[in-house]
Amino acid sequence: MKSFRIPRLQEELKKLFNIALSQKLNDPKLAWVQITDVIISKDLNYAKLYFSHYNNPAPHHEIRELLKKSSGFLKKQIAGAKLMRTIPELSFFYDETEERAAKMDSLLASLKDDYDDDDYDPDIDLDDYLDDEDYFDFDEEEEDDYEDFEDEEDEDE
Repeated sequence: MKSFRIPRLQEELKKLFNIALSQKLNDPKLAWVQITDVIISKDLNYAKLYFSHYNNPAPHHEIRELLKKSSGFLKKQIAGAKLMRTIPELSFFYDETEERAAKMDSLLASLKDDYDDDDYDPDIDLDDYLDDEDYFDFDEEEEDDYEDFEDEEDEDE
């Protein structure tokens, strides 16, 4: 049976850390820093925190060091919320999802420019090319049987 405890705990910790970073920790160097994912080990002794910073111009390694320095504060938040009996060791990693997504977008855009097909029209309506008879292939006998069935139902009422 699959345990739902760890994923639920990961989501609760992510919420707790984001609230603590945005509202309780008044460090302007950590402005716009957000915890994107929390992964807890099965024995609940270690937690990996993935972070991103959208409008913060500081480099990743500097923000990671600031988060390491504030890990004691974050551990106190876990203890205060009474989510866990043991407080895990926190390690911080930069979440590269945004950069990878931007890189994939640029690669796809370059492929689109290389293989731009003038004949392709994404707004083609398939109904213009298919007949209605292709969808419903009724024999006339089956259609008559269906009409007889409808007539019998009307008489029963």
